[in-house]
Amino acid sequence: MNARDEPQSNRHVPAGVSRDGHRDQILTSLEETASHYKAILETTVDAIITIDCQGIVQTFNAAAEKIFGYRAEEVIGNKVNMLMPEPYRSEHDGYIGRYLKTGVPKIIGTGRQVNGLRKDGTEFPMDLAVSEVPLKDKRLFAGIIRDVTERILLEEQLVQSTKLAAVGRLISGIAHEVNNPVSIIKLHIASVMQNIESQKLPEDLIETLKVIQRQNNKIGQIISGLQAFSRQGSFSPDWISVNQTVHTALRLVENTLQNQDIVYQAELEESLPKVFLDPIRIEQVLLNLFNNAIEAMPGGGVLTVSTTLETDQTDEDWVVVRIRDTGTGIEEEHLTQLFDPFFTTKEVGEGTGLGLSVSYGLI
Repeated sequence: MNARDEPQSNRHVPAGVSRDGHRDQILTSLEETASHYKAILETTVDAIITIDCQGIVQTFNAAAEKIFGYRAEEVIGNKVNMLMPEPYRSEHDGYIGRYLKTGVPKIIGTGRQVNGLRKDGTEFPMDLAVSEVPLKDKRLFAGIIRDVTERILLEEQLVQSTKLAAVGRLISGIAHEVNNPVSIIKLHIASVMQNIESQKLPEDLIETLKVIQRQNNKIGQIISGLQAFSRQGSFSPDWISVNQTVHTALRLVENTLQNQDIVYQAELEESLPKVFLDPIRIEQVLLNLFNNAIEAMPGGGVLTVSTTLETDQTDEDWVVVRIRDTGTGIEEEHLTQLFDPFFTTKEVGEGTGLGLSVSYGLI
């Protein structure tokens, strides 16, 4: 039999290798390739999820488990929209249906930022890139997902810090210029008030002088706040117990809490590691938060302070302090302005709107 007459099944088999041996080599190679890709799929830091044309999850890698909080077996076989909050959940099937019908992609083949839904019900921002995976007998869609919560938080902090730094430079100059005449007025008013009795001034004039003195003192307090805001770079950190710092700050408002019928509850975790911080500055932050809470509970209530040790998604450990009150709360439209200098929801004359700005800068 010459080469032209050799059976088709024997062609391309290396010399000295049987057909069974060649098949075993191919199977081994395929297994190695599959194992290789599976290892990549399971070790990537991004979540990779594949679904079929009906939106049923086919694969769910280890990173997806970590990001969404589900085990793979809880998700595979279910609709992928279980991982989506509204309105994405209701709209998802329509995206796939339109693409299969028209071939025009809206999400397929593109990347965008959307919100995901964890098992515990919390929403989070994520980058999502979806691509079609054409196979011989079916069509799959692969989604690559990255949790961008930390990135967005850092971007917001950068914007806020840049804004505060610019305002701080402006405030520093204004505070310096205004402080001089305020100090002069304060000295002269104090001198007049020392001799007010002997001068036998009319009562209405005396009352006017007292009003001027009070308002000038208030200006002085505002100037002090402005100067504190503009001098946020000087720190004296040390290894400190956060719980002790909380206790120290609390003692400064104990009388106010009692007078306003506010109950204090401490939920402080024991055996917390010490933290490298400036206790005076952290006390200032806590006092600002305590005072805000007190002012939000004019009819009494409960002020709760808790400390915990928590680990984030990057395995970093953090000592977390939370302050809660049962007061009037904050309107949703004001949330994005909380840390803006001079923003306040208090009545005119009752606040400068610097407390949270200073606290943000210190943190």
